[in-house]
Amino acid sequence: MSSYILCIETSGPQCSVAITSEGKTIVDHVTEDAWHHSQFLTTYIDQVLKEADVDVNQLDAVAVSHGPGSYTGLRVGASTAKGICYASDIPLISIETLKIIASPWINRESTKILASIDARRDEIYYNVYDQNLEAQQDTQAHVVLADSFELYRDERLIITGDGAAKTRELLSHSSENFIYKPSYPSAKHMALLAYNKYLKNENEDIAYYSPFYMKPPNITSRKKPLF
Repeated sequence: MSSYILCIETSGPQCSVAITSEGKTIVDHVTEDAWHHSQFLTTYIDQVLKEADVDVNQLDAVAVSHGPGSYTGLRVGASTAKGICYASDIPLISIETLKIIASPWINRESTKILASIDARRDEIYYNVYDQNLEAQQDTQAHVVLADSFELYRDERLIITGDGAAKTRELLSHSSENFIYKPSYPSAKHMALLAYNKYLKNENEDIAYYSPFYMKPPNITSRKKPLF
């Protein structure tokens, strides 16, 4: 019997969902419009279920992108995923966003993968993974400087995610070993990661689960009165 997992990715500009089975994506949808997660998410979930011919009651788990990323996007994804899990009494699985970004690039003639998320100004959130998708450090917020990542200049390093273009622009040292692959996290790349966690029963406590925001939201007070 197939194990159906609904994957939800809302950490970045795009909103994407996928129905997966046994670690493979059956069908997925991605928004072309940026930052419209609340508008499209539930509609896309209905669409992928219908296209995969899977009823919501057939789902074995829901996997959600854990962050870091957009505060609002992560909250929308987490609350939707938790609601489905509560209603269907199925497990909730979380996948680190940077691992989702890194996953398509394993076995691509590189020794390591630097997955990045574009943060404000010259900053990125990043982590480095080996070919087994093992993180080489804790996820960090990093202001990219001219000499950043010199430690890796002698290694064949794929720099990916939507922070890749910014990183290439700001580094002064050019290494022929650095391969830049700008990308966004996508639900279709969660399939195998979610399935492996499902098999190991590495589930979240639905009642207490909260995404990893990295930083508090950037909320400013209104400068002018409404009236």
